[in-house]
Amino acid sequence: MQESAILTDISPISSLNALFGYWPFVSTFIGNGYFFVIVATILTFVLIGVCLLVKYIPHLMNDLNMGANNELPPLGLKLWVALIIAVPVFFDAGILWFVLWWFMVLWGYLNIMERRIAFVFIALIFMSSWVSHIGAGFLTYSQTNVNREIFSLDNAVGSPKDSIAIASWVKNNAADAEPMNILAVTEIQKKNYSTAVSLLSRALDLEPNNSRYYNNLGIALVGVKNDQEAAKAFQNAITLAPRNVVYHYNISRLHQATYNLYEAEQSIQKASAIDPAQVRFFLDQEEKFKDYGFIKEHVPLWRQLARQMKPSDDLTEAANALWYSVLGIFSRGQAIYVSLGAFVILFLLGHIPEEKFTKRCNRCGNLYYAGKMSQSGYPMCLQCHWLETKAKKQMSSVLTSKAEEIRQYRIENASFTQKLELILPGMGSFAANKTFKAVVRLTVFSAGLILIATGGRFIFSFIPVGFDISGFMRAVGVIILGLLYVRSYKSPPLKYGV
Repeated sequence: MQESAILTDISPISSLNALFGYWPFVSTFIGNGYFFVIVATILTFVLIGVCLLVKYIPHLMNDLNMGANNELPPLGLKLWVALIIAVPVFFDAGILWFVLWWFMVLWGYLNIMERRIAFVFIALIFMSSWVSHIGAGFLTYSQTNVNREIFSLDNAVGSPKDSIAIASWVKNNAADAEPMNILAVTEIQKKNYSTAVSLLSRALDLEPNNSRYYNNLGIALVGVKNDQEAAKAFQNAITLAPRNVVYHYNISRLHQATYNLYEAEQSIQKASAIDPAQVRFFLDQEEKFKDYGFIKEHVPLWRQLARQMKPSDDLTEAANALWYSVLGIFSRGQAIYVSLGAFVILFLLGHIPEEKFTKRCNRCGNLYYAGKMSQSGYPMCLQCHWLETKAKKQMSSVLTSKAEEIRQYRIENASFTQKLELILPGMGSFAANKTFKAVVRLTVFSAGLILIATGGRFIFSFIPVGFDISGFMRAVGVIILGLLYVRSYKSPPLKYGV
């Protein structure tokens, strides 16, 4: 076999399937998707907090005024409310603490679905340390550390500078096998086969069950004309991964080159039994290119992800930066305790008697304390309860007036909630107690808005092909918001007169 035919690297971007097997692209793709979901989730909860403020501030103002024996002037009352909802400002808190604080302040007014949303939010804070760690893993990969050089060289898009960086890392990190393997592959490409054998032997001392290293060692040993040891290396790779077509093909090539034709045929047959299409592709390429050599494998995706998420100084720094950008005040390590504390506080707040908090009558819209439940299960003031239960037996001008008040309120409330819905899809649904619809619409709104603002791109794209879909994603965002507003107009939270 000619020396120039030692190593063949199948292009990682020769097809769409191969592109999604190319880790720099996959990492960018997953990372952008991950940040999209996280940012959209954060924005959704922030908007939920705003919607709840719009819905329940009148209740809070009424209770404050009642607590002050109705002696607070309108301006003073508004200032007190503004001060209460802005408390996190004085602690230099991140945006999510505002939302948690609003849940606490408004807890007595929230319905059961809104309280469940609050507990989901606390669960998000509970997991925020891990969330920021994973996000930092994608960020640090796109910016710094040895992993990027490893993946660049592994996929034949690296530069001499990357090789120097890897060599320096190997020199200072004797217990890290993967950089040794990657550096060995670059040495094979340079025809420095002895150096490659030495590097791969060190890598196998650290990871003796790594089939890829044995495969690459076999290729390097072919380069130093040690066919017998090369065959042993390929066989070790097969023993560790018996269904890997590449290893069977490589040992077949070696047998063919050393005129062990029977063994070569046996190896090809074993490979064909596993994946005939892949073997056929290899053989076709062998016919087309006379210098078609042994095949190396790329670092598998799971291993690249594991290295990417492995704790490091860069990863910790990036994770802390992400954390403080939205949470601030507390450290990442305190997230669990803060969330558990918030859960306990809300649990205790839930034991305050409901009659201590203002409710809004479902029929007439008036604020009241400790009213009755209607036949439909919705709370109502005492007047409306009396009207509902006794109107059939007793009718008077008072009852007639109350019935008209109810009718007028329903018309005005339907109009008001629709206006809120057109300002922010989901806000009117919250006001109308259509909580599930509200959350769905706010989530869709957040997703569309994030797409328009970012084009779905949060991480620098490390893709060896020239395309950018951010413009297309922004157009998708515009379409989503357009359809959402059309839906909000045609399907208002409440119908007039209902």
